[in-house]
Amino acid sequence: MISIIVPVYNIIPCLPQCLDSLIKQTFKDIEIILVDDGSTDGCSELCDSYARRDPRIVVIHKENGGLVSARKAGLKAAGGQYIAYVDGDDWIEPNMCERMYGKMTQQDVDVVLCGHYEDTGEAWKEVFHNVPEGRYGKAELREYIYPQMASKESFFQCGILPMLCIKLFRRECVERFQLAVDERIVMGEDAACVWPCLLNVDSIYVMHQCLYHYRQSISSMIKKIPKREVEREQFQVLYRTVLQNLKQYVHIYDLRQQWERFVMSLMLPRADGLYEGFDELSFLFPFPKVKKGSRIILYGAGTYGQRLYHYLTETGFCRITAWVDRNYMQYQSMGLPVESPEGIPGKPYDAIVIAIVFGKPRNALYQELIEKYPEEQISVPEEELLFSRESREAFGLTDRDER
Repeated sequence: MISIIVPVYNIIPCLPQCLDSLIKQTFKDIEIILVDDGSTDGCSELCDSYARRDPRIVVIHKENGGLVSARKAGLKAAGGQYIAYVDGDDWIEPNMCERMYGKMTQQDVDVVLCGHYEDTGEAWKEVFHNVPEGRYGKAELREYIYPQMASKESFFQCGILPMLCIKLFRRECVERFQLAVDERIVMGEDAACVWPCLLNVDSIYVMHQCLYHYRQSISSMIKKIPKREVEREQFQVLYRTVLQNLKQYVHIYDLRQQWERFVMSLMLPRADGLYEGFDELSFLFPFPKVKKGSRIILYGAGTYGQRLYHYLTETGFCRITAWVDRNYMQYQSMGLPVESPEGIPGKPYDAIVIAIVFGKPRNALYQELIEKYPEEQISVPEEELLFSRESREAFGLTDRDER
């Protein structure tokens, strides 16, 4: 009934946990398609050994072509009526297939969506879609889901999380959209498939239950930018190919403005390698009040906070007198020099920089801090600057016919 597609590339330390979680599913009518994308670390042999133990496992060995290429290869080989994806360095709850297939059949929908755990080894947190749990037919999708699907009013918050791996699809609903994703895309590839797909389905069911474990590490959260030109080109491919795709479905709902905001949310944490002219700015983008040479307390140690910390420590653009986060113990266990926010009063600083892009937690933190510290010393990403024409051009997100 269900084909589970698992791209595998040089993840040997994590792969056994992933595969064990698949073969132990309480729902047994599954096939597990392992796509070895040119691994060189022993993953190929491990996949083959699991296939010898369990006849439900199919292994595809191919030359390295990237995640999108691997997913396409797995989908073409899949025989199931329903399609699920699991990344080879993650794992799933034993009843994930059973629970999602149950909702699929009971609710008679095209896609079922669940929540996930963000696991960092020592700690985890639950993450859900930002819409109420329940069934949405086409009328409800148009009224409640599409207007906030890729970007809610709150800064950088999706109504529907784009991760492929927390969804179960009817095969006929996802196949053409996955196969249409440009294989040059290396970031945002899930959204490139998911949102065009959801625009074209008739119904979904959103579960507020976490069934998927998304493994996070410093290496996965902070990826190096090899070359600015290459990175910018990759994002422009993502932006333009999906934008062209979305133009086909404006009669259903025009998602293009939300798409631009979403792509910007991916680019902002990597602005030091993507923003043309970033090094020449006299202020820390997108914090116009934070001038070059300022002493700052960096508040936030998630993906954006880590990226900003590494940039500032490498360049000396601003002097970080403290890096703080409520979950400082979790980040310390990952080897990061993050402190408790309780130490802020004893630190010298010109500004407290809130390195959180997501609107709801960022705004809540801002309100909390202005009750304790001078408001003029607290800086948040300024949306007006971020989405200005100047910034869009610097990120390469203006359409060619606009220039």
